[in-house]
Amino acid sequence: MRKQQILKFSLILSVFSFFIFSFSYFGASAFGSRAATNQAFSENTMIGSVNVSNMSHEEAHAAIEAMVGSWLAETRLMLVYKGQEYTIDPSTLQFKIEDSVSAVVDGARNELIVEWNQQALKALTLPSAVMEKLDLENLKTELLAAGQEFASTTEISLEKYLPAEDPVIISTASIKLSAEDNEIQELAESFNAIEISPKTPFSFAAFVEEAGQHEGSSAAFSQIASALYRAILPTNLTITERHISRQLPKNVELGYEAKVDFAKNIDLKLYNPNETAYQIVFDIVGRELQVSVKGAPLLYDYKITSTNKQEFKPRTIKQYSALLKQGQKSVEQEGAPGLLVTMNREIYGEDGGFLKTELLSEDFYPPVHRIEILPVAPAVQQTPPAPTGNLDTVTTPGENQNTSIPGQPGGTTPPPAYADNSEETTNDEQNTDDGSLWGKPDEQPK
Repeated sequence: MRKQQILKFSLILSVFSFFIFSFSYFGASAFGSRAATNQAFSENTMIGSVNVSNMSHEEAHAAIEAMVGSWLAETRLMLVYKGQEYTIDPSTLQFKIEDSVSAVVDGARNELIVEWNQQALKALTLPSAVMEKLDLENLKTELLAAGQEFASTTEISLEKYLPAEDPVIISTASIKLSAEDNEIQELAESFNAIEISPKTPFSFAAFVEEAGQHEGSSAAFSQIASALYRAILPTNLTITERHISRQLPKNVELGYEAKVDFAKNIDLKLYNPNETAYQIVFDIVGRELQVSVKGAPLLYDYKITSTNKQEFKPRTIKQYSALLKQGQKSVEQEGAPGLLVTMNREIYGEDGGFLKTELLSEDFYPPVHRIEILPVAPAVQQTPPAPTGNLDTVTTPGENQNTSIPGQPGGTTPPPAYADNSEETTNDEQNTDDGSLWGKPDEQPK
């Protein structure tokens, strides 16, 4: 009996001792934690890109929450692949604000905890080949960094997270060379391959200057630029400057001319919107100049079409010269018809389906009128008609040869008769008008 009482007492004492110890330990810890939440962070405390120095936990939470709301409303997240943009909804990033504030190390730069659901990529129309080879982990890291730093606009190139692609020939264009086109051949053979870097403009004039061939003729350079322009058209490279002549040059098909004249600052300029470089290679094959574009395969297929072709007949302008004899004719200028064409770029998707059409140019060449030089027509001498028998006049010596009217001098021609509706002024009216100014003859002085 006594042993049972001792056992009960010992048990009660143990429970009471544990209660007191737990209350002392955990109560102090809870009180300290509560006090810590009301304590302001020290100087140089950062959570992501937000400075929370001298803020309490509640103030830091509110500041980050406001920053997140503003960022979600204004930011743009884009994935870029071969010049095409795919927008990601920023709300797919989940900001763990409470966990970030609770894990802050005072006086240090701390990470803003952000999570992203990779299923958001399924909402994008990325090519299946891209989705299969995409390095999702590294892509996720860059997206989370954009959210942590509250980047206003973020463009992420997917080429960085895909295996490198072997270069291929994307398009080729050529022009035929005649026996007189030796200058074009010499210039093309002196050119090295042109490399257009990613996101970089290109100037044909600057390229020629660097190659040290700026002494060539404008006609030769225009032929080469036209071949380059035609090779570029079935790609996604952008034409930023291009000119044409008043007349279509030989060896250049309608719609594919690119005139250059460096002395007049007439240039051909391009822009590469891709994340990879592309090369332009010049080759002389037989009597042809070939221009090829090499690089990573493009996302879409491009087809060049021409529409609205029209031809305008020239007129013939005739001029006269006294230096030519009758029956001779000289042609000062041969005529040529005017031309009009509209060039378009059709874009087809990965599955071959038509996507859209882009207008490239509307080229117009005015007609050249034909000018002919003809001899001056000879003057035509007019012979007066022979007098009739009724009007024959016989002159008798001593007889007056002139017909006169009484009251007029002999030999004068009578004045022409006035029409009935002509206005005449009588003497009375004239005297009345004169009297109004000088008075009447019989007027008594006043």
